[in-house]
Amino acid sequence: EIGVRLVGSEMCIRDRDTGFDLTHNAMANINVIAQWDVINNDSETANETAAENSNSQDHHGTAVLSIIAAFAPGEFIGVAFDAEFLLAKTEDVTQEVQQEEDNYIAGLEWGEANGADVVSTSLGYLDWYTYEDLDGNTAVTTNGIDIAVGLGMVCVTAAGNEGNDQSLYYIISPADADSVIAVGAVQENGIIANFSSHGPTFDGRIKPDVCARGSYTWCINPNSTTTYSQMSGTSLACPLVGGAVALIRQAKPDWSAMEVREAVM
Repeated sequence: EIGVRLVGSEMCIRDRDTGFDLTHNAMANINVIAQWDVINNDSETANETAAENSNSQDHHGTAVLSIIAAFAPGEFIGVAFDAEFLLAKTEDVTQEVQQEEDNYIAGLEWGEANGADVVSTSLGYLDWYTYEDLDGNTAVTTNGIDIAVGLGMVCVTAAGNEGNDQSLYYIISPADADSVIAVGAVQENGIIANFSSHGPTFDGRIKPDVCARGSYTWCINPNSTTTYSQMSGTSLACPLVGGAVALIRQAKPDWSAMEVREAVM
């Protein structure tokens, strides 16, 4: 999770993901005010074990964070590079278990306690849910998002990459929440990417809420300290919208989370 906190004119974004390696040149000067590894219960969100290294635990989160936070003039600049950042590592790439939803909620609570204004999450859960559960009221993380938005945080999340799965090509939780900004992926020409998950929710609401470029989106190369790469997925579209939301919150600090969502819509 990437959390953003607004202090005076500074915006604080919270990012929740698989972990974050900040050694790339474009990440050297980002303003990280706090980090929490929910999995290992410490403040190190980069890889810290041999198992994490072998599974590229922090690869995904690093790429996603760079789209919001990176700052390398003349090379690559993130959408909200001047924000303050809270980084929460909640996803264990070695397994897909329900504990990760509890980690997600713990990360949301931590972000709210530390003043996050925007939460960007390029994660989601489907394995133990059916389409009938995508009703905005069932999934653990969906309910957590609704509570977080009620407490004032704008929550942005990836819609999912199930579009090519003919058996269940729908969005993943918590993209079904009625208060979240669920982000689908488009190609450079604006056409929906074939992998981008579909709506509607089971109760008939249109999803995703908005789309951004998620096909061959530029980000830093997580395996390098100097180069850049292009990656695809709604995970890459989500931080583009998350960064834009941070700019809106900075311009309109008195708006409620739902007013920001309505403006984006």
